[in-house]
Amino acid sequence: MKIEGAEIDDKRMEEAVKELKKWREKINKELEKEFGTHKQRAEKIHPEGVKVIDYLEDYTMRGGKRVRPALIIAGYKAVGGEEPEKIVPASLSIEALQSYLLIHDDIMDEDELRRGDTTLHKMYEEYHEKEFPDGRAERFGENMGIIVGDIANSFAVAQLIKSDFDCEIKMKALEKFEQIHRHTGYGQVLDVTFNEKGLDDVDEEDVLTVHYLKTSQYTMAGPLELGTIFAEGSEEQRKMLKEYGEKAGKAFQVYDDMLGLYGDEEKLGKPIGSDLEEGKKTLLMVKAYENGNEEQRKKLKETLGKKDVTEEEVREVRRIVKETGSYEYSREMTVKLAEEAKDVLDEEKLDPKIVKFLRGLADYIVTREV
Repeated sequence: MKIEGAEIDDKRMEEAVKELKKWREKINKELEKEFGTHKQRAEKIHPEGVKVIDYLEDYTMRGGKRVRPALIIAGYKAVGGEEPEKIVPASLSIEALQSYLLIHDDIMDEDELRRGDTTLHKMYEEYHEKEFPDGRAERFGENMGIIVGDIANSFAVAQLIKSDFDCEIKMKALEKFEQIHRHTGYGQVLDVTFNEKGLDDVDEEDVLTVHYLKTSQYTMAGPLELGTIFAEGSEEQRKMLKEYGEKAGKAFQVYDDMLGLYGDEEKLGKPIGSDLEEGKKTLLMVKAYENGNEEQRKKLKETLGKKDVTEEEVREVRRIVKETGSYEYSREMTVKLAEEAKDVLDEEKLDPKIVKFLRGLADYIVTREV
């Protein structure tokens, strides 16, 4: 595949995707095992507890590439870790954290779909409508979503605590996990706040700060650092993988926002106009507004944050984004960041096989359809 400014190795990328799928199978198998254990515990408490686990399992298992736990495994292997039977169960911590964050995110964004199916709070809303028709189904659904998200977070911490590593290593991992969680929370605070601001009041630096705190930390850099902690890698190795993750994470999110406006709705599993309805200040929107003429700016202001955005309005925003050069600017940024991420990695200081995988993953990040 040829992309201007990018050195895409199709074979390397294909092998990385295959490796990711292989790890995904192992991770899913371990997830199913853990959900079974949680159900056994819930059965001793109350049938409603079993329903919680059933709903959480459905939400977690319905899709996802398991990139985050796979990167914990990659970080572990990159610095010499050789005990997969220990690292795979520990890697589930970040997947449980993701479920927790996404469940709460869906409530805040008032989303009804996640990965092509009903969001968890809407699942509970439907349950309420069926079992308690006279109550407040929407409020019940949101309340239960908050609670189930909290339970998912407890599962995440438990995976680290019960992992088969020395106590000192687990304490370091827990400290890093807490930092990932905290940074993501700060990023969410900024994201929600910026969504309430006008386009005049949010700039590129604001957008990239959110990407750094949210996507870079808990999607890429954080998991890789956790892997190095479990394998007791050197500080130099940790910093190298962290820098790769921060750059690749930003590339991932900028491109993800591009897919959110230009991607395939069926593959995305959510409406194409959802980011517009949320008032999401993506790099696409910020640069289009910055570069646009008076008429284009007016249209962007009218559309961003509007409920029930029409297909025609989505097409109009797409046109403006391309006419103002914002699309090309965002595309170039993803390529630049991905190339910088690949260049950070040193095969003499990290496992060459994992370096190849991470470079292939960076290629995939900026070429994927979803």
